[in-house]
Formats: sequence, C-alpha cells, structure tokens
Amino acid sequence: MTEIRVVLDTNVIISAIFWRGSPYKVMKKALQREFDLVTSTAILEEVSDRLGNKFDMPAEEIKKLLDILLSHSHLVEPTTKVNAVKEDEADNKIIECAIDGKAEFIVTGDHHLLKLKEYRGIRIITPAELLETLG
Repeated sequence: MTEIRVVLDTNVIISAIFWRGSPYKVMKKALQREFDLVTSTAILEEVSDRLGNKFDMPAEEIKKLLDILLSHSHLVEPTTKVNAVKEDEADNKIIECAIDGKAEFIVTGDHHLLKLKEYRGIRIITPAELLETLG
C-alpha cells in the first residue's frame, strides 16, 4: 500500500494532547507511522502559541511535544498561497501545507475547512473519518 499523506489541523493536534477521543487515536497512528504526517512551520507555530497562551503549558513541555511531532513528520515550507477559506483566513495555511506536502487528506474539526469537503483533490475530513478510512 502506498503511504497516505495527511495534514493534521492545529485543533486535532491539540485535542490529541489533552483528550483521548478520535484525534488521540489519529495521532497514535501517526506516531506508529501508519500514515505519513505532513506539517509546516506555520502549523507548528500555531500549536506552540495555543499551548502556551490558551493552555498555559510550560515552554519546555511545548518543545518536547513539538520535537516528537517533528521527528514523525515531513516538514514542508509551503510556497503555494490560497484563499479558500474566506471566513477564517488563518485556516488557509492548512490547505497550503497539504498542497505543497502532496497530502491526500486534511484532518480537522474546523467547520470552515470541513464545509469545503475537498480542495484540489485533497479530501477534508474529521479524525473519525480518517480512522474509518485507515480501517
């Protein structure tokens, strides 16, 4: 089977850290290399920012988590720019990462992204839908 390439949205990464639902199961599969995780500096910066500011996580903890994530990811620096999500332009970085990272899936809980369903052949699905797809 060819490796599936997946971009996880910030909300999925953060949910995986704090809760044990579908995002956690998706992250576990990523860390077990059941699919190729694709991310970008912009996504990692947003994760870092949210963990520090919203969840008051110490910088050393954030660094450890990001190091684990990085060691299991293909890091891309997107050059493609899109304006697919008009309601929340910050979400465009997820799509840009997926395009330049040649991902088949974007996994998110964000309704702005989910309502697109697909962009340039990249399916936009929930963590539960990815788990179903992976079987």
